[in-house]
Amino acid sequence: MSLPRLLALDLDGTLLGPGDRIAPEDHQAIGRAMRAGITVTIATGRITTGALPTAQACGMRGPMVVADGAVLADSVDGKPLSQHPLHAGVVTDLTHAMGSHALQPFWFLHDEIHGEHGSEAVAGYVRTWSPRLSLHPTLRHSAAWERRHEVAVAIGVGLREGVERTAQWLQELHRDSVNVASFPLDRENRWAMLVRDRQSDKAQGLARLCLREGFKASEVAVVGDWINDVPMFQWAGRSFAMGQSPDEVAKHATERLTKTSKTGGGVAEAIGRLLG
Repeated sequence: MSLPRLLALDLDGTLLGPGDRIAPEDHQAIGRAMRAGITVTIATGRITTGALPTAQACGMRGPMVVADGAVLADSVDGKPLSQHPLHAGVVTDLTHAMGSHALQPFWFLHDEIHGEHGSEAVAGYVRTWSPRLSLHPTLRHSAAWERRHEVAVAIGVGLREGVERTAQWLQELHRDSVNVASFPLDRENRWAMLVRDRQSDKAQGLARLCLREGFKASEVAVVGDWINDVPMFQWAGRSFAMGQSPDEVAKHATERLTKTSKTGGGVAEAIGRLLG
């Protein structure tokens, strides 16, 4: 089997373990892949400022896929190369609806996150996407409002009923322009809804990267662990699910790894299989 030309790695739960740690064997394996002529990049839900330190630590070059495919950014300096943000009208409607259903709104731009006062309890969770989080009395009356046309991903956090009602309303009003996912956040009945443009997922982000760099989908291998990795599992020529991946996620990958995010070494295991 020929080597892939591009290897795309998810971050949280894949390359990054507890404490954002990269296992030494994974770091070394990335170097081996690069020396073998494979371009190694990132495909993550994090925004640019949350992904850039890892890209730099691993010596990556070229575009990386961030914000779940909504943004291509340079892995050296973080400069945005292309963006597919939510329509400003969707952001306006969504922010109003979140307020009506007592959800805490967060806007993810390519370089920073904006939220509102009162959301400190979930700020630590949100900062996993980027440490650059600013909280305002309201988003509508903040300087961030002028950048609402740049929102790559919007997230609302609250009780399950409010999340589900807002998600249903949004899908009915903007079903042709957005993708909406809802999921439990913790044991306190807090849920989150994630909204992005319909043209934005990791597969579409990687497709834009390949068009830019001259790769084919069949020449791409990917490694991930969660539901937002399923589109790129289905799209890439070869795909690896981490050992801790839920069965409903892993079934979409061509191979399942034995290593987990806790043990470390999943990326090294995948690269070992690729290099033979």
